[in-house]
Amino acid sequence: MLSGFERHQFDGEHSLYSSVLPRELRLSGQAFEELWSLHPVEYDEIVMYGRDVKTPRWQQAFGIDYHFSGTVYKALPVSPLLQPLLDWSRGVVTKELNGILLNWYDGSKGHYIGKHRDSIKNMVTGSPIVTISFGEERTFRLRPWRQTSFQDFPVLDGTVIVMPYDTNLAWTHEVPTRAKRQGRRISVTIRAFVS
Repeated sequence: MLSGFERHQFDGEHSLYSSVLPRELRLSGQAFEELWSLHPVEYDEIVMYGRDVKTPRWQQAFGIDYHFSGTVYKALPVSPLLQPLLDWSRGVVTKELNGILLNWYDGSKGHYIGKHRDSIKNMVTGSPIVTISFGEERTFRLRPWRQTSFQDFPVLDGTVIVMPYDTNLAWTHEVPTRAKRQGRRISVTIRAFVS
């Protein structure tokens, strides 16, 4: 059990944990703009159903390369803006966390991420996945693998989600687009990789 986190039980085996980032780690307006300015100019390409498609958001790995959908996202050094988030996550969740993937969502451009399970290639077996949200509220939606039912969780500025390893294998997650969500959101996802 994670101290200070609320447990959301899905079924007899799988759950999700949520909390709020400590106030001192939340991004000021200027820090948000600095982190926003780090997004790549171009969208990445991933392989879906055997063809290359551009991601409907910007993304960049930091610290450790990330393998996803037939692509290796080469990591940049961890930014000073991200290091305190990594340090906090390592102290609160697990010290094995070492890789960061940022997703930048601009609601005015219809950015989203479709239902998926995070790649476990090179991940430490059994390690949880931490996601920290900054900016506009969005919906974090989970679905049992290959089923249509779902559970929605609002993610606000400063929301922290911890997904256990087994939940990632059994449930998909997504951030759907919403017409009323025209603002900007940054998702900081932290994982443990074999280095």
